[in-house]
Amino acid sequence: MRRIPGLTLSRQGDTMWRFLVLAAGLTPLLASAASAQELDPRLYPKWEIDGSATLLLLSENIRVDPKNQPGEGTEINAEDVLGVSGTSLQPRLALRWKPGKRHELELGFVRAVRSAEKVLVDTLTFSDTTFAAGLRLNSDLRTSQAFLTYRYSFRARPESQIGAAVGLGAIFLKSELDAVAGATPGGPDTTIVERSSTSSFTAPTLSLGLYGRWKLGEKWYLETDARGVYFKIENFKAGVAELGLAGRRFFSDKFAAEVGYNLGFYTVTLEKTSADNAFLNIDVAGKIKYTVNGFRGGVVFIF
Repeated sequence: MRRIPGLTLSRQGDTMWRFLVLAAGLTPLLASAASAQELDPRLYPKWEIDGSATLLLLSENIRVDPKNQPGEGTEINAEDVLGVSGTSLQPRLALRWKPGKRHELELGFVRAVRSAEKVLVDTLTFSDTTFAAGLRLNSDLRTSQAFLTYRYSFRARPESQIGAAVGLGAIFLKSELDAVAGATPGGPDTTIVERSSTSSFTAPTLSLGLYGRWKLGEKWYLETDARGVYFKIENFKAGVAELGLAGRRFFSDKFAAEVGYNLGFYTVTLEKTSADNAFLNIDVAGKIKYTVNGFRGGVVFIF
């Protein structure tokens, strides 16, 4: 028995008293620890929409082999030979969904369309068509990209994330070349010649790597991605390297301005082979080496 003025406790009551005193002392500490572990909602949103304008710096080498004859087509530098611009301002849209603290999916699309007209200096072969030197060539090139990225955070802290990422994507390649007779504009030598060639192919891409995100201040955030892979399957060979960097400044709980940079290096080779030895059994063979630097600015909405 324990005696307290005005109160008599049994041994069982004494134990309960000590428990209550201990609980009362630990409650502020537990509340503080729980508060410290609250995730920053700007770093862990359920949904996120990112829209931006992207200045693309492009470099493209393409080769489309003839379908109905042996040999390879001409490897063409799109900027030098076809005269298309190496820069292009295009839209970019991305959607992120985070079903849990550690998992995230991002789906996005970047448009890339270019066209030009230039006099050919050298003769070139594109698919089954040969374009002679001196022709004026109208070129329409499309290299828009769709991407799907899965991220898993193996270090999920209240104000930072570090994890692994797997990127799947597709480059929607389309090259259309149309020849116009004559080497100078105007005059009788500009009649349209029935000579054109179009090639389209969807090149799949795959990349593996790491990502990180950090809160830098009350309103500033930074995120990075670095991925790459090389693989060869039967008649299909591809190499991919991707790098991303972005900074955000929040103006409210829902809206932020974002500036970012993305580098993508892609090389895809599809060789002619029999159907029994083909990973991609399509009627296009050739090679593309595509490099894109993207500088973007836009807005982010989270909810």
